[in-house]
Amino acid sequence: MSKVHMEKVRCISCGEESGFKFYDMIDPMFSKETKDKVLSGEIFTFTCPHCGAKRRITYDTIYQEIGKGWYFHLVTSEDAYVQAINVYADRDAHSGTVLASEIVRIVLSQNQLSETIRIFDEGLDDRVVEIIKAYYLSEIQKQMPQLQIAESLFYVNENGQYEIAFLCTDGNHLTVNFSREMYDGIYQDIGVKLPPINQEIEVDMEIAMEYLERL
Repeated sequence: MSKVHMEKVRCISCGEESGFKFYDMIDPMFSKETKDKVLSGEIFTFTCPHCGAKRRITYDTIYQEIGKGWYFHLVTSEDAYVQAINVYADRDAHSGTVLASEIVRIVLSQNQLSETIRIFDEGLDDRVVEIIKAYYLSEIQKQMPQLQIAESLFYVNENGQYEIAFLCTDGNHLTVNFSREMYDGIYQDIGVKLPPINQEIEVDMEIAMEYLERL
C-alpha cells in the first residue's frame, strides 16, 4: 500500500497555498491508476485549485512492486543519494527490508523513474538498453556534432515499438526506434556476459560503457 502525507504548496502563478499529496512510498499493487500516474508524471504534478496553473514538484520517493522484487528509489539531493547508496550497498540476503536477490535502482529524476519502470515492465535489462542508447548517441554525434543532448529516455510508443528519445538542450528532441530482435541480439552477445542484474543499484550510460570496456 502506498504511503502519503500532505504538505502546503504555494502556486508560483497566483501565490495561493494549497494542499498537495506527497508519496513517501508508491505501491501500485492494488491500483493500476497509481502506476499510470507515475508513468505520466501526474503524481508529481501540482495543479493549483485557485488558478489552474500546473508545476512539477520533485521529491524523494520509493516505487516498489514487491511481487516482482523491484525497488526504485528516486533521490533529489546529494544527501539523499549518499544515504540510499549506503542503505542498499550493504544489503544481503539475510538482513534489511530489501534482499540481495531483489532489483534495486537509484534514479535521479522523475523521467528516470518512469523509464526504469517501462524497461522492467518490458522484461528488458536496463544495462543493455543503456548500451543501445550509447550506440545511437554516438551515431547522432557523428552526423550532428553541434547537437547537445541533455537526456535520453526509453519509451514504448502507441504501436508497441521501442523508442529512444534524445532530449536536446534547445528544447527539441530526436527519436530513434529499435526492435526487440535488435535488443535480443545485443543481449545474447553482451548481456549474458554481464554480472547478475540485481548486483547493480545504479545504471546509466556511463556504467554500461564501463561494462563494454571490461568485456
